[in-house]
Amino acid sequence: MYLSLGYEKTKRLSGTISGHYIFMNQHTDYDKVADANNLMKSEKKCVKNVSWKYSTQNFYLDRINRVRKSKNRLNNMDRMSDGFTVFKVNERGKIRNIRSVHINERMVQKTLSELSLVPTIRPKLIYDNYASLEERGIQMAFNRLKVHLWRYYRKHGNNDGYVLVADLHAYFDSVDHDCVYEQLSKVFRDDPKTLYLIMDFVDAFGEKSLGLGSQVSQIIAMFYPNKIDHYIKEVLKIEGYGRYNDDFVLIHSDKAYLQYCLDKINEMYSDLGIELNQNKTKICKLSSGFKFLKTKVHLTDTGRVVIRPDRKLIVRERRKLKKLKIKLDNGELEFEEVKQQYMSWRGYIEKFDSYKTLQDMDKLFNDLFILDWKQVEHKKKRRKSYDVKYGEKQSPACRRHGLELETEWD
Repeated sequence: MYLSLGYEKTKRLSGTISGHYIFMNQHTDYDKVADANNLMKSEKKCVKNVSWKYSTQNFYLDRINRVRKSKNRLNNMDRMSDGFTVFKVNERGKIRNIRSVHINERMVQKTLSELSLVPTIRPKLIYDNYASLEERGIQMAFNRLKVHLWRYYRKHGNNDGYVLVADLHAYFDSVDHDCVYEQLSKVFRDDPKTLYLIMDFVDAFGEKSLGLGSQVSQIIAMFYPNKIDHYIKEVLKIEGYGRYNDDFVLIHSDKAYLQYCLDKINEMYSDLGIELNQNKTKICKLSSGFKFLKTKVHLTDTGRVVIRPDRKLIVRERRKLKKLKIKLDNGELEFEEVKQQYMSWRGYIEKFDSYKTLQDMDKLFNDLFILDWKQVEHKKKRRKSYDVKYGEKQSPACRRHGLELETEWD
């Protein structure tokens, strides 16, 4: 049985299939993605924590039919990308354009990612690739950075080495889809249907760029420079290397060798159509400290690794608290909402070496909200007790001197 792709860029698949058709008898991961039970499991995960959204509620009310339609579209090899919603998010002072896919597509993307894309790609990644995978993340990036610095200190006995800190310029907007297809075609050589589905989601954002807000795009962005990761580890022999999406570090004792590595890495990224951010890419002394993922990292003379949050994060949070205080006084927010926002930020900061910073921020929070809130509540309780004991007509002078209730003159 043969089935037409109905896809604009079917010429990409000419190396793995005959013309514009795919042989459908072979059982692949695509069949798992198109299974209704797997789609229903992904649907439950997609609606979790976002059930308050109107679109999610509409989807949930008609979820059986929606899952059935998605299954039929997958079986017919129809295009699954239905567009996206564009909005902006202020992430730690940086404006990011988010292109969020609709929940129907999100359900299929989650099924595809968990049952095919991640299990196939993950064994090919280096261990020090930290983003977009379960049991990895930004905290693992900091833990591994500490391990690399400790190992360097044990090996050399000092902190006189150097670190190359690099950042990729407009990374998500620079990913070339032809290069993505070239890489994935080697990985999914025996599964052209899954390859077609992945490229359908990738090409929904144009001929270039990936979408923040798409799970498939996040995984592709993590995998895209995988060849460079292996080159740094296996050819350049840099043990102290780690990458979190578009940020990476290399640790070595020789500054000249790091400069050589930088030239090689820059050349390889240029082949992928990506440029290094020259303002954020630099070679620093370990003893002087360096910035990585919005933190300041130091390796001390005694071998202790100190990671503190960037000063800009603290200043931004202080300004935010003062704005929340104004909104709270105007009745636009409840105290519990303010407390929840602050505790969320505090939970992130307390993972670093920031005891003094947390003390100062807690003092500011208490001065702005807790003490003022307690005073207001205390006044309310005092007024209520006076009204109960003396009545509404009791004057402050009478209460102060313990006099009887005032009486009206006849």
